[in-house]
Amino acid sequence: MCKGASESLMVIMHEESHILKISKKAFLNVLYILLGLIVLAGIMTLIIPAGSYQRDAFGTIIDQTYQPLSNVSYPIWRWFLAPFEVFGTSDAISVIMIGLFLIILGGTFSVMDQTGGIRIMIKRLIIRFKDHKYQLLRLVLLIFMIFGAFFGIFEESVALMPILILLSLSLGWDTLTGMAMSLLAAGFGFATAITNPFSIGIASSLANTNILSGVLYRLVIFVIVYAVLQFFVVRHAKKIEKHPELSPTYDIDQKKVKDFDLNQSMVFKDEGKTFKIYTTLFIVLLIAILSVGLLEILFEVSIPAIPVMAAIFLIGGLLGGYLVTTNLKETFKMFYKGMLGVAPAFILIVLAVSVKHVIVSAEIMDTILYHLSELLRDQGSIVAILLIYVLVLVIQFFIGSASAKAFLIMPLLIPLVDLLGMTREIAILAFIFGDGYTNVIFPTNGVLLIGLSIASVSYTKWFKYTYKLQIATLILTIIFLVLAVWIGY
Repeated sequence: MCKGASESLMVIMHEESHILKISKKAFLNVLYILLGLIVLAGIMTLIIPAGSYQRDAFGTIIDQTYQPLSNVSYPIWRWFLAPFEVFGTSDAISVIMIGLFLIILGGTFSVMDQTGGIRIMIKRLIIRFKDHKYQLLRLVLLIFMIFGAFFGIFEESVALMPILILLSLSLGWDTLTGMAMSLLAAGFGFATAITNPFSIGIASSLANTNILSGVLYRLVIFVIVYAVLQFFVVRHAKKIEKHPELSPTYDIDQKKVKDFDLNQSMVFKDEGKTFKIYTTLFIVLLIAILSVGLLEILFEVSIPAIPVMAAIFLIGGLLGGYLVTTNLKETFKMFYKGMLGVAPAFILIVLAVSVKHVIVSAEIMDTILYHLSELLRDQGSIVAILLIYVLVLVIQFFIGSASAKAFLIMPLLIPLVDLLGMTREIAILAFIFGDGYTNVIFPTNGVLLIGLSIASVSYTKWFKYTYKLQIATLILTIIFLVLAVWIGY
């Protein structure tokens, strides 16, 4: 590498980057909310009595086996030890994996940013769609919804979110629009499940029904939800394009735009080579994500997507940086700087899991399930299915994992809907509705916390941006469930 390029690279290395870094304000905002939720969960343990269901060899609840427990004590001091106790539970591996993935992601995007890779890719996208940018916006929303609905892709959307945020800013929109293009669209697709292996796949298996049973109705729901989502996002984007100062993220957007100048001269002049290197990285990532989803659907082979993606980003980020810079030492420095920028998000993930840990450790989760299920037994079909929806939403606040929630709830729901004369498909529909949409608004969801941290957006700003969409979606899903009862779905 020539001396001039090397010196320029060293200058960049000492500049403060805001491309993928957690802001102190956003971090503290979510931190206070999560600490408050841990205390709230602790208060619940003082009010709700402990109880337990018997479970089979697979950990699935056996109906009609609930027994209250009188010898369970969960002292107040354990509320504050919950973040440490998490590492001794079955959630520890998941927390560590997600944390490592986030840190590796920060390193890779730091390398891509400082070697000009992100600028080159976005410049080419803008040139290609400069006269059709709202068609591009609608297309990206549709693609991410399809990924979520068919392949269960949600966590993986975070990997592409930084680029979509910068694309959004480059097209005259804001950070929230970039988050909507990836995280929000994938979350809504995940909830509007068609063949999502993690929600409807597991739920169908537990209910002994085919994953494609009732799929036509779900396809209609997918089309309607997509229409609502794209209307919401496009309307916001058009408003921000005309009046940027109205964006809740206007201040941080101005800083990001200043740091991310598409017209800034490149340190490494071979744009064609840089574009090919990083495009290849994302093609490999996309193939890996789709392959994992297809294996889940076709062969029922469980392959954790997060470790696969982490490995691709780690190898691809370092290899890509080296191929562009031809300087391994500087590539590692860029990678390390990016890792440090997002490391605080690991604390937020641990705190989010701690809320569930308090509830489960005090053994009140089964008590909540028992009383809600007993309430359902004496209701008519419409009231019962809406109460099932509420039940899933309550459990969703504490347990974000679709698969874990399916094993917890479905064994209770199936006997209930059979008793009430409803189909098992409608119980599954209520389950996927309750499981998915709130992934992108409940502050206990680790993926949402990662997204907010990466985007440097506070939870309150995200809530204000999405709450109307969530209300509209809640009303729509209630209508879908009532219609499902009426038509005998």
